[in-house]
Amino acid sequence: MTPLRWFAGWILPVVTTGAILLGTKFQLIGGEREDAERGAKKLKLIHDLMKRGYVEEPDTEKLYDGAARGMLQSLDQHSMYFDAAEMKEFLMDTEGHYGGIGVQVRFEADSLEIEAAFEDTPAFKAGLMSGDRILKIDERSTENIGTDMAAKYIRGEPGTIVKLTVWKKMTGKTELIPITRAEIQIPSVKGTAMVNEKEKIGYVRLLQFQDDSTDKVRAAIDGLREKGLKALILDLRFNGGGKLDQAENIADLFIDSGIIVETKGRLDDANRKREARGEDTYENFPVVVLVNGGSASASEIVAGALQDHKRAMLVGQKTYGKGSVQQYLTDQLGDGSGLKYTIARYFTPNGRWIDRKAGKDFGLEPDIVVEIDDAKLMEHWAKVDAKEKSEFRDVQLEQAVATAITMLRVIDRQK
Repeated sequence: MTPLRWFAGWILPVVTTGAILLGTKFQLIGGEREDAERGAKKLKLIHDLMKRGYVEEPDTEKLYDGAARGMLQSLDQHSMYFDAAEMKEFLMDTEGHYGGIGVQVRFEADSLEIEAAFEDTPAFKAGLMSGDRILKIDERSTENIGTDMAAKYIRGEPGTIVKLTVWKKMTGKTELIPITRAEIQIPSVKGTAMVNEKEKIGYVRLLQFQDDSTDKVRAAIDGLREKGLKALILDLRFNGGGKLDQAENIADLFIDSGIIVETKGRLDDANRKREARGEDTYENFPVVVLVNGGSASASEIVAGALQDHKRAMLVGQKTYGKGSVQQYLTDQLGDGSGLKYTIARYFTPNGRWIDRKAGKDFGLEPDIVVEIDDAKLMEHWAKVDAKEKSEFRDVQLEQAVATAITMLRVIDRQK
């Protein structure tokens, strides 16, 4: 059987992968077969009724696309059907660039909420910030459309305009905001620096888990080590996820043995334990991981693994809480269409399931909680990128530096 390839996160890459339901010997028996046959007959009957009696002759392909979309959406918010055009758009995520406005969104209390507006993008320049809610995309209501469909409608050819009806968190007012789309390129790693030269505390910010993220992170850390690195701050704030294998590999950089993550599902291949390989592991410096409510899925896999193994201290705010893994099918349906569906739940090394469905215990609790204004933090980052003066104090980063210094002092006393 072709091995599964899994993904975790809000900004999800897509690859061609082996068929799961289509390629696996999966047989219906008894009542299950009868239910499936009854459902197929029902769909055919509805199709025939619409073709015969709907006021305008409907397109058969669109009818069945709609049926497939409804089937997947009935499962959970992360399962989705894509027609051929939609699938082509989402394939762009693999390389981390696309035509759009540069926002990361999530559904919060049935509202499409902006989780992050990336620096130096049309969204940020238009004043969109974390906590703002998108009510309409052009004339389409965002109610119950799902994050993937929202992304589809927001994206488009660079130079075209999308009109967003937005409830602004800062003012409590609703505004119509036209935004010109641009080519969006999201780097995997940025902001690498020695944030405390005296103590040799390095800083690496990981924006997204892309194909090259492990190599980028290792290169950044190796560059800091050449400058005398003694402690590292890994910033995962507003990192909504990405490729599961990259999350596993990055955690593996810091953990020499034991489980990194465990996945559990109904299919045999969905049940696996990823263990540290113990090769080229960074073991000689303390690590602090910055997290917040925008740290989700793949970010939580890294942060959870390092926390459970006591390899790092977590500083910031409670993470989002996404504990599921999705499988993509991109070329098995024969017409360019595809789908994703939840194939497994993932658990941290200590067996924690941190998904929001877990109840009040969802997400990862930082070892040290520090509150901050997310919108002002994003604005601060934008000013720093533009080499403009910022009066904002990143108190979470300050606490991370203080925590790293404390960890260094503990190591000194143990010598």
